[in-house]
Amino acid sequence: MAGDWTQDPRFNHFWMNYRHGQSWYTKHQISLFRSKVVSTGYENSFLYWLLEQSQKNSKFGAQDGSSGSIEPSTSLTEVRKKERKAKDQEIEMEITEEMLEFLKTSMKHKKQRDHINVTQEVTYINVDEIPVEHSASDSQDHVSTCNLNETHYKDYVEIYGANAPRIQAMETAIQLNFRRNCDRKQPKLWPNMPLQL
Repeated sequence: MAGDWTQDPRFNHFWMNYRHGQSWYTKHQISLFRSKVVSTGYENSFLYWLLEQSQKNSKFGAQDGSSGSIEPSTSLTEVRKKERKAKDQEIEMEITEEMLEFLKTSMKHKKQRDHINVTQEVTYINVDEIPVEHSASDSQDHVSTCNLNETHYKDYVEIYGANAPRIQAMETAIQLNFRRNCDRKQPKLWPNMPLQL
């Protein structure tokens, strides 16, 4: 080869994947840096709060240790426990008859739903057996075609006015072309799988 072998067009897919991987890596490095900044900001605010508490303690001279202040040597988990206890003591909720009735109804509904889920037999359909053209139409309700066509035509007249028959003819031609290609090529459905398995 006369030149750099890495610039050969046969390796373009490799270099494209390499650049994509590098951009992903740099984006995640930036995200990691941002998360570290946020965590240090939280840590700094907590330390500042602890310093304020210790200064208040030393300034006003709490006579007994029961003033509710926290010494700087306490851990974050202890502080959180004390905050939770204080919040739990503050919350008082009055339970009314309506609330009890609502809770009873929701529990009854959950039990019925769980019972249906347990007793209902799950049927799996092989994707290869479903024609492509039926996959979109299965979700639609099957209404009488005469009524559907009349309401469909009325909607077209309302939207398109005098051009309604022309637009409807164009859509019909496209649909017929689609069905003809489906019959001729027999396409398979592309799998719709979740990315997080």
